[in-house]
Amino acid sequence: MPLSIFIKSMPILFLALLFFSQVVFAQKTNHVFEPKGNLDCFYKKIYSASQRKEFYPFAESDSIKLVSFRYHVNGIAIRKDSVIADSIVEEKWLSKEDIWKLTDILYNNFFKARPNYGVTNQCFTPRNAILFYNKLGKLVESIVICFHCENYKASSAEIKMGDNCTEKIEKIRKLFISKDIIFGTDPKILSYPGETFRTD
Repeated sequence: MPLSIFIKSMPILFLALLFFSQVVFAQKTNHVFEPKGNLDCFYKKIYSASQRKEFYPFAESDSIKLVSFRYHVNGIAIRKDSVIADSIVEEKWLSKEDIWKLTDILYNNFFKARPNYGVTNQCFTPRNAILFYNKLGKLVESIVICFHCENYKASSAEIKMGDNCTEKIEKIRKLFISKDIIFGTDPKILSYPGETFRTD
């Protein structure tokens, strides 16, 4: 090949080599970081009712309440240690049997195969919560839930929720419905009257 032709073809060769290297690198990266695991739940009664009661915050709680509230983008009804009462739509105290059911959902449902990557969901428009009160009737912890997004946020890193497997949030939703907490539990309803989604 004449030198002049070789020199003219160098940019094309360089681009071809660059593209090839990127394809190979991408394939290697995908192979190395390919997520593994199974997010589905399987139920196994590993923890008894008395053992489950020892998990935080159940061990520190004298009473537990389920609530629903209207979503507001500037702040939700559940604060660190208080509740904006006029924002609450529905509320129900849990019986001892109800608490057993809740802890059974949280602690006896496990990943079928534990994933090797984090499970995150950025969507979060909560309308429901589990509230934990001490013997003095003071709110000490909470778990705020968005059933539409299938996501939740605990008020403390100390709160133990068990494996975040797929069907767990649905089981919690059915518990809310069984206690006549209806507001916020229908994933098909995207907004309710009186809610705000804009900051201006």
